[in-house]
Amino acid sequence: MLKQALAEGTFVVTCEFVPGRGFDGPAVDAAVQFAKEIAASGVTVHAISLTDNPGGGPAISPDVLAAETIQAGGEPLVHFTCRDRNRNAMESRASALAHMGVKNLLVLSGDCPSAGAYGGQASPVFDLDSVHAVRLIKEMNQGIEVPGRKPGTTMRLKPTDFLIAAAVSPFKLTEAELLYQYFKMEKKIAAGADLIISQLGYDMRKFFEIRRYLASRGLKTPVLGNVYVLSAGAGRAMNAGNVPGCVVTDALVARLDEEAKDADKGKGKRLERAAKMVAMFKGMGFAGVHIGGFALKTEDFVTIIQRGLELAPRWEEFVPEVCFGRPDEFYAFPAPAKYQISDREPDPAAKLEPGPKPVSYGLIEKVHHLVFERDSFGHKLFSKYYGAIDKSTALTALSHTAEFGVKHLMFGCQDCGDCALMDLAYRCPMYRCAKECRNGPCGGSINAMCEKYPTEKPCAWVEVYRRLKSSGEIEKLRQGYVPPCRRDLAHSSGWANYFLNRDHSAIPVPVAKTADAPKPAPAPAAAPKSAEKPAEGPKS
Repeated sequence: MLKQALAEGTFVVTCEFVPGRGFDGPAVDAAVQFAKEIAASGVTVHAISLTDNPGGGPAISPDVLAAETIQAGGEPLVHFTCRDRNRNAMESRASALAHMGVKNLLVLSGDCPSAGAYGGQASPVFDLDSVHAVRLIKEMNQGIEVPGRKPGTTMRLKPTDFLIAAAVSPFKLTEAELLYQYFKMEKKIAAGADLIISQLGYDMRKFFEIRRYLASRGLKTPVLGNVYVLSAGAGRAMNAGNVPGCVVTDALVARLDEEAKDADKGKGKRLERAAKMVAMFKGMGFAGVHIGGFALKTEDFVTIIQRGLELAPRWEEFVPEVCFGRPDEFYAFPAPAKYQISDREPDPAAKLEPGPKPVSYGLIEKVHHLVFERDSFGHKLFSKYYGAIDKSTALTALSHTAEFGVKHLMFGCQDCGDCALMDLAYRCPMYRCAKECRNGPCGGSINAMCEKYPTEKPCAWVEVYRRLKSSGEIEKLRQGYVPPCRRDLAHSSGWANYFLNRDHSAIPVPVAKTADAPKPAPAPAAAPKSAEKPAEGPKS
């Protein structure tokens, strides 16, 4: 139903539920109960979204609830995260979901594990990042190629038929954070994403920028706007940074606290705000809405949907009510005179100034050009060297030890054996990114700091962005694809594997879908920051 509705241009509605911990109880039963009740309401909900251990804590699997939702007459949209499973388990899970009749997946990195698991905090997996996972599901849709029964042969499995949704988080404070979110969204579309669902937020200008960015790149991927019914308590938690990637400003918290003084504790105004957001998303040309909120009942969803569609003709007058930006907020595009997509939307990265290059990175670049470029003299020399010692266990071990010492000291090398330093401006994703992402940041960064270490560790991708921007390599950020780490190469020489063509760099990089996408006519470059201040006022 969801895929068909999108294809027909219907304004779609998905409703999100967060299953609870344990095997029974209201938080476990809510989604299936909703599926049974919504049909009687006369309101169309195209999919019921089921989260996968949100916040990094354990909860009942959404897969079993998806099966029950189908039995109840609903259509599930199952969150499919990278946090808890390696690539084998992810393929197995996708196959099981297809066997169950699940048709829609929302592919996400997933939140870092939190405290509260049995015996202490769980170990994260993050074997694939979200771009890898989208590509995996896309290949399964095409009939994934696997080894055959006889050595050296391959076979294709029966194709699955998933609608692949992916996320983007536009509510970022800095240029590096925000633009890299858009670049990674573009990579997800190139990898096979059919639908984009935004992170929750409360700045309609930032929501609208998702569509403006897609238009600037000639992409027509449908986008669902996130409508999260925010209570005062949840707002304070997000404002304090306790929910990764979710931005709630001081001004919005103040408004929620004031509304909470009403006799209904602010519920009426929360639902009305959500309805107005539905109206605005419809008016701005979004493909639909993704509605969620803590402890919402079926009648609350019905109220939001019906009231939102009723208010849709007046949507423009509500925009100023949901513009909770922050001081010094970076916007990728100038403030719109009208919230209507132009066929001349400027590419926000087209005329970015390179900016100063860090001295250390300038030196690293010189060494890279001399030694690691495929056509350099250094590359030829080291290829011969590693080829000569490859059969000697002692020399290989000695060379590997020296390499690891240098790389660990300079880059924090984790000895994965399939080095991505050269792809990512010599910032090791295995060391510097808590989720070991290889194709861009997750959506959980907080003011350019890591989701897992918000007061200790900057987001690795902010520095990757700055370095590549300083070299005029912005296109590498959004067009480059780094394959999954080859775990069979762990604790072997990354240099030997590179020079002898054994690592990921020897694998041909798939051509991005966007390469042939129509580009809009040239237009003036976007201003890096809005001249006007946003109104005062939560995933990848």
